[in-house]
This record gives sequence, structure tokens and C-alpha cells, in this order.
Amino acid sequence: MKSLSLPAPLSQLLKQIGQIHFQDAPLTGLAILLALASVEPWAAVGMACASLVTLVTTRLARLPVGKALDGLYGYNAALTGAGLFTLFAPSPALFGYLALVSVATTFVSARWVAWGKLPALTIQFVVAMWGAWQLSMLLGLPQPGGGCAKGLAEFLPCGIGQVNFIGSLSGGLAVWLAIILQSREQGLWLGIGAACGWLAAYALDAVVPGAAGQAIGLAVNLALIAQGLTVFGQSVATRFIGIALGVPACLLFGASGLPYFTLPFNLVTWLLLWQGKRPQRLDEPAPVGQ
Repeated sequence: MKSLSLPAPLSQLLKQIGQIHFQDAPLTGLAILLALASVEPWAAVGMACASLVTLVTTRLARLPVGKALDGLYGYNAALTGAGLFTLFAPSPALFGYLALVSVATTFVSARWVAWGKLPALTIQFVVAMWGAWQLSMLLGLPQPGGGCAKGLAEFLPCGIGQVNFIGSLSGGLAVWLAIILQSREQGLWLGIGAACGWLAAYALDAVVPGAAGQAIGLAVNLALIAQGLTVFGQSVATRFIGIALGVPACLLFGASGLPYFTLPFNLVTWLLLWQGKRPQRLDEPAPVGQ
């Protein structure tokens, strides 16, 4: 699908949000931002501020223009902004922490992309959220985020939306549609992963106490695993293996009491990419000679 025609700075700002779902598409970023604003206005403010800080940092530091414009340096910051302002009340300290995280992740992402052996994924977001948990005396006590309905028709799009802390049926559907418009295959596997997470949570609840309580965590991580392995050109079998590995990973971290966010997605995706062929995104050109 043809991308929106926007000024370069605005395009980069929105692509940094869209890259949370592996898409250098302003439309995807805009759909995420608007859907988040409809349910968590402060979270949308946090996401936009983080993306803006990254944008300014890439310009002032003169980081590689191509990757910066593709949004690869800012999606961890954008997701952190959404997470922080969903789970913590707005405060000067929270804005300050987000600004520091946004600058730091910009430089770490630039170095990681230059390294190129494995994708950065969302590990910096996970570390930043853990840091916020440790700084609760400064940032305030975490507050519960929005949930999802238990029915599959409601939970599936809501589970997809929860990747970006969007806890609503309409918001999740809007984001899912934007992703499908850019890539039907990615949208399909995102939905398959989220559905598998929901089904696993309730199917295993009888033998794994508390599994149903992790339905959102399972849906988020399995959706991202399925989409990520699709983007990096892994086989259908590998995608299902990733989904299968994601279930015990989520349940294990959940049993430990650790707020794992998207950690299982990172670990499972890295493992399968490391064991498989050299990861290359489907939207990137093949190396010369291949």
C-alpha cells in the first residue's frame, strides 16, 4: 500500500510508532496514536513526546538518516512512553525519566542496528519499564492498566491493541486494520498469535493456576512473536514453533511474579532467528548476488 505523503519529520515521528509493529508506515503509527488517545490520552501524550525526543536526538546527533527516517531508532522510546503513562500518573519526574530513556534508547538503537546480527526488538522498552518499577518512590506507585473482555470476538482485537496499551475493541480493530492494509500476511499472523495466546491461557488454566490471568500477556507476546517471525521471513513451521515456545516462557515469568512485558517475545524471536537463517526483513532488499 502506498504510504502517506507527509513532511519528513512528521513521517519519521509516526514511523517510529509504526515500527512497534515492524512497519515503517506513517498510517500504522497514526492509527496506533489515535487509538491510544481514545482510551488513554496521557499514554498517547507520552508516546508522542518520546517519539519527538527521538526525532530531535537523531537530528542533533546526526545519526544515519536512512534508518532514522525509517523509524528504527524510536519505537522503543515510543512504546515506553505509552507504557509509562498508562501505568504511572503524569508528573514532572515521569516526563524527565521518559526524556532520558528516549535519548538513551535512540543511541543504543543506532548502535544495535549498525551491529545487525539480531534485531533490537523491544528489549529496551522492557528494561526501561523495569527501571520505572524500581523508581516507584520517585515516579509514584504503578496503577493497573485497562483490561480486555473474555470473549474471543472482543479479546482478539483488544489483545492486539494491548501491544500498545490500547484496551478497547474499537482501538484494537483500528490498529489491526492499519497493519493489514500494509501487509495482509503480517496482519493474519498477528491475529493467529493473539488468538493462540487467548486459547492457551484459558485451556491451561485448569492445570496451571493463574494461566487465565495472563491472557493479555500471552496474547501480546504470541502476537508479536508470530508477526516478527513473519517479517523476518521465517517458515510457517518456525512461526508455530515460536508461538508454542512463547506459552511456557510467559507462564514461567508470570509464575515468578516478574512483570515481563514483551520479554518472552524478545527471547523466543532471538532464539529462533539465531538458530535459523540470517534474519532479513521482507521489506528490505536482498544482498547483492542473491
